[in-house]
Amino acid sequence: MPQRAWLPTIGAETGGSTGVPIALRRSWSSVVFEQAVLDHLIERHGGVDWRSARTAVLRGDTIKDPSDMTPPFWQHQHGGSYLALSSNHLHAATVADYIEALKEFRPDILWAYPSSLEALYRLAGSTSLVIPGLKIVVSSSEVLTPELHSEAARAFKVPVLDYYGQAERVCLSYSIDGKSHYFVPVYGRVELRHSYDDEMYGLHEIIGTSYWNAAQPLVRYATGDLVRIPKDEGEAGIEEVALGIRPHAGISGRQSDYLVSPEGGHLIGINHIPRGVPDVAQMQVLQPSRFHVKIHVVPLATYSEQTERLIMKKARQKIPASMKIDIVVVDRLQRTARGKAPLVVRTCGQ
Repeated sequence: MPQRAWLPTIGAETGGSTGVPIALRRSWSSVVFEQAVLDHLIERHGGVDWRSARTAVLRGDTIKDPSDMTPPFWQHQHGGSYLALSSNHLHAATVADYIEALKEFRPDILWAYPSSLEALYRLAGSTSLVIPGLKIVVSSSEVLTPELHSEAARAFKVPVLDYYGQAERVCLSYSIDGKSHYFVPVYGRVELRHSYDDEMYGLHEIIGTSYWNAAQPLVRYATGDLVRIPKDEGEAGIEEVALGIRPHAGISGRQSDYLVSPEGGHLIGINHIPRGVPDVAQMQVLQPSRFHVKIHVVPLATYSEQTERLIMKKARQKIPASMKIDIVVVDRLQRTARGKAPLVVRTCGQ
């Protein structure tokens, strides 16, 4: 029988993207090792010691009432070394305030949800985003596509470190170029189970086993997250990806990122709809019923009817004619209680 640890454990929960959040316990060794891995990656790629860095955070912090649109939309914390900014208030009318606050704060690190990072640099325009003192952008907790990774690196003119993990802390991978992602083998055991193929890749579900959390060990935990691996990789190549020897092409999203057809089938590949669409800052697909889909679009100034026709054309490649599609222009995306902006928001059940 395992010996009970004298140190207290730390409570946590999942984001609830599969329905109901799952309560978790983390041991101190798990928390310390997680931070050690991130400290190592940030120092290696950004030359920054996170323990003493000035850090700006654009994630899920609750700063004020979402309906209060008067600045400030941020708070100084931890003795002034930490600037927590609200994702819920970021849109075209407020982005200039955010840029000014970041320039005044002069962070070493900007740590953001990918959806918030995308809104920041696309709404502001790349000419406004050289932030004094900034050494690295850190992205996590949502999918950062290779295209968005490249755009962010060009806009901020610093390295962009994107890492993948989960509240369950069963495995971790990272990328510094947006294309080659490596699992960290000492973090947890990774197994990859084939789910389906798209045009270029095999999509494999990540099955993880934690090494460090004695408070709540998880063995062969099915994360529901899908990793992209070239189709021509054999079993040996897939095993090398799981061991962190060979890179994978990034996280494609969750198995739950689908729409439900009127017949009850699952319509996958919804993340292909925003690809290659110009004049749009962000996009989100909502399904209130099996017969109705709404595509919410945060437009740029150059948005036009031609852009809208392209969105509809790409949507119809994935969504049958039996389902009505409305394209709705909005000033910001819908976010969860944790501040995340999922690509697919389905309220019509499974």
